[in-house]
Amino acid sequence: MTLGESVWYVGFHFAYGLVKYLPTLSGDVLRYAVLKPFLKGLRGWVSFRDNVTIWFPEGVSVDAGSMIGENCFLDGFGGLTIGRDVLIAHNASLISEDHGFASRRVPIRRQAKTTAPIVIEDDVWIGCGARILKGVTVGRGAIVGAGSVVTTDVAPYSIVGGVPARVIEMRPDDTTVETEPGHRGAAGSD
Repeated sequence: MTLGESVWYVGFHFAYGLVKYLPTLSGDVLRYAVLKPFLKGLRGWVSFRDNVTIWFPEGVSVDAGSMIGENCFLDGFGGLTIGRDVLIAHNASLISEDHGFASRRVPIRRQAKTTAPIVIEDDVWIGCGARILKGVTVGRGAIVGAGSVVTTDVAPYSIVGGVPARVIEMRPDDTTVETEPGHRGAAGSD
C-alpha cells in the first residue's frame, strides 16, 4: 500500500468513525456527507443507518432511494453495487471476498483471498440478518428472506429464503391487470 493510499484509508476511518454511531436522522445526513467523497459511487440520497460497517469503500456504489439498515456490513473489496430503491434490513452482510484454502501447507490466514463482485439490482428487499456472498447478483424486485445465506444468483422478482437460499415463490405480476373500459388500470393509464 502506498503512502497516499494509507493516508486515504486513515482519513476515511477517522471521518466515518466520527459519525458512524450517531442516531438517525441527523446521523443519516452526516454519514451521507462523510461517505459521499469516499465511496466509488453515491448517486442521490441514500440513508445509512447507525453502525453500518464499510470495508474498502472505494469498491462500493449505491444508487438513490436506497436504505442500509443498522449494523449492516458492506464489503467492497471484490466490488459491491447496490441499485435504486433497495432496502437492506438491519444486521445484513454483503461480503465480496473469501479466504483462499487451496494449500494445506500454508495457513488459511496467509493464502490469497478470492473475490467476485456482488450486484444488487433495483427495488430489492434484503431481510434482517441475511448474508449475500461473493459473486452473487440479486435480480430486480427480488426479496431475500431474513437470515438467508445467498450463494448463487437470485432471479428477478423471486422470493428466496433459507441456508443456502432457495426460491420459495415468485412475486405476483400485477403489471398486466385487465380493467373495465373507462376505468384506470393499476399503473394509472387507460
